[in-house]
Amino acid sequence: MDPNKVEISRLEALPQDLLREIVAKIGVKSAEDYHNCILSCKELGASANDERVLKTLNLALLVKKPLSCRKHLLIMKKCLANNNPDAHYIKGIIWYFNLDHCDVDLHHIGIAANGGQKEAIYMYAMLLLCRGRTEEGKTYMSQLEWAKTPPWLKRVGNKSKLH
Repeated sequence: MDPNKVEISRLEALPQDLLREIVAKIGVKSAEDYHNCILSCKELGASANDERVLKTLNLALLVKKPLSCRKHLLIMKKCLANNNPDAHYIKGIIWYFNLDHCDVDLHHIGIAANGGQKEAIYMYAMLLLCRGRTEEGKTYMSQLEWAKTPPWLKRVGNKSKLH
């Protein structure tokens, strides 16, 4: 082996666009896996601040416990700047219910709902209904497709009636 030759890893040889795509796909599934991925090597870590990655990063753990986002303010700020629906939902929930900024942060919940975030669609619909914006609230509720009878309920038939 020639000591003057610099060897590059197979990962380093991949185009940066492909590395960003890899990190984005991992981030959609799990924030924990995303975190481990970007820490694993500098080539993948370079994609951590990519717009596509931050826009689709799965923040499900923070959606379940919005107040815990205080430990993750930097990633939240980056995700908000890239219109991540989960980040908008979290900010909207905190500001609407915890900080009592009802008018301003109904907007953030709306952005999340329009981005397809299921919890946000439900919450936004309910808040619109409570504020008297019935037709708009019904429109969002219909996106959840609850009006359709689930297949398991069709099989149950009349046995599900309470007497």
